[in-house]
Amino acid sequence: MDTQDLSAQLIIANRDLVICNRENDKLTIALNDANAELLLQNDEKVKLAKALTIANIELDAQNKEKGQRAAELIIANIELDFQNEEKLKRAKELMIANKELDFQNEEKGKLAAELLVANIELVFQNEEKEKRAAELVIAYARLSSQNREKEERAAELIIANSELAFQNQEREKRAAELIIANTELIFQNKEKEKRAAELIVANTELIFQNQEKEKRATELIIANKELVFQNKEKGKRAAELIIANIELDFQDEEKEKRAAELIITLKELGYQDEQRGKRAAELIIAKRELLVQKQYKERRAIAEAKKDEFFNVVSHEFKTPLTNIKAVNQLLERSVNKTDKIYPFILNANHSIKRLERLIADLLDVTKINSGQIDLNIAEFDFSDALVNSISNVQQITKRHEILLENTVDVRYSGDQFRIEQVLINLLNNAIKYSPDTSKILVKAKVEAGNILVIVQDFGIGIASGDIDQLFQRFYRVSKTAMVYQGVGLGLYIASEIIKRHEGRFTIESQPGKGSSFCFYLPLNQLTLN
Repeated sequence: MDTQDLSAQLIIANRDLVICNRENDKLTIALNDANAELLLQNDEKVKLAKALTIANIELDAQNKEKGQRAAELIIANIELDFQNEEKLKRAKELMIANKELDFQNEEKGKLAAELLVANIELVFQNEEKEKRAAELVIAYARLSSQNREKEERAAELIIANSELAFQNQEREKRAAELIIANTELIFQNKEKEKRAAELIVANTELIFQNQEKEKRATELIIANKELVFQNKEKGKRAAELIIANIELDFQDEEKEKRAAELIITLKELGYQDEQRGKRAAELIIAKRELLVQKQYKERRAIAEAKKDEFFNVVSHEFKTPLTNIKAVNQLLERSVNKTDKIYPFILNANHSIKRLERLIADLLDVTKINSGQIDLNIAEFDFSDALVNSISNVQQITKRHEILLENTVDVRYSGDQFRIEQVLINLLNNAIKYSPDTSKILVKAKVEAGNILVIVQDFGIGIASGDIDQLFQRFYRVSKTAMVYQGVGLGLYIASEIIKRHEGRFTIESQPGKGSSFCFYLPLNQLTLN
């Protein structure tokens, strides 16, 4: 079956190759047609280039004409400027003549005023003549001479008036000449404006013709670009045909390779089937292991539940008789003299009763934690009071160790003060228990990064790094110290759960032989600074 499939695939590949060869022949025919079109376009391009050269020659001729007209326009502008200057000169001369005429008129006015004054004097003299009728004879000679002088002056005035009239006529003639000159200048300006308008029209025509020629030149350039682009496209198509031929050869080689790969893949499929069978067997084994683990976890959960139930029942059963034993032991402690030999045994029994009470309380807390029934009595309290109370309670039961509170925090915190003190007392008891050769225990408290940080540091035996991560598990005890120091491994588990319920966390730093530092953080979102 494999050889038949391969032969069928080879037949299909040969058919594909024949089809590709046919396509290649079609592409060669298309390439020949494209070359013929390219030759035609090249001929058209030569024709367009000739038309472009002719248009350039016409454009050069028009530019020459435009230059000649521009030169004529410049000459006309120069003549117009010269005529304007002549006109300004004549206007200045006319203004000077007008000023002279105004001055002569003023002189004439002055002479007329003098004539009036003379007439007034003559009237006055006539009045005097009438008054001085008696003096006429004597004054006749004088009057005759005065009349002669007046006649002479009147003749002079007439001559002056005739001269003024002649001067006025001359001024009128000159004014008429100036008016004629102004009309000529205005006519010349109008002629120049007409010629300037004609030159502007000619310039606009030349500009329009230049724009048309530029458009034709741009069209020719665009046609040349299109021909170049078409030539490039034909070159690309020829290159694509070559690439297609190369690709056909490559496809033939690829088909041969794929035929070889198909043989290899068939072998790989057989191997993969074997591997899948092995994996199916492994999956069956893994499922069985998961079922076993699930059954083990269920059994362990049932056992843990039964164990918690047992601890709960035993703790409650121990609690009542232990209370009676404690009451009896307290009565014996009060009634027996301290110097009696029995008194140390009574104290030892009291110590054992306290240990049993702590153990029962721890077992009850563990069962409550596991069942989710542990309750926190949230209330606001001074955090420094919890530190001081815990230290004082532990300090009373030890004389060999000194607990030092290095620094405290002055804050009011909302939480369960009894449970917080329970955590501190547990840490202090552990520090005392595992520091038999040292006498100093340090307690530090501060506000850091939005948290209350409390550190209980001892200088005892320390903890190996491999045991630190497992200290907060139930009933876990370090194997090296389990037989030497008393305990059941519940204190740190309960302490860590209490801190978690307050949304806090624990960290431990320790070095074997140098001591340990137990730190816990409580968030500040529930406290108010004093």
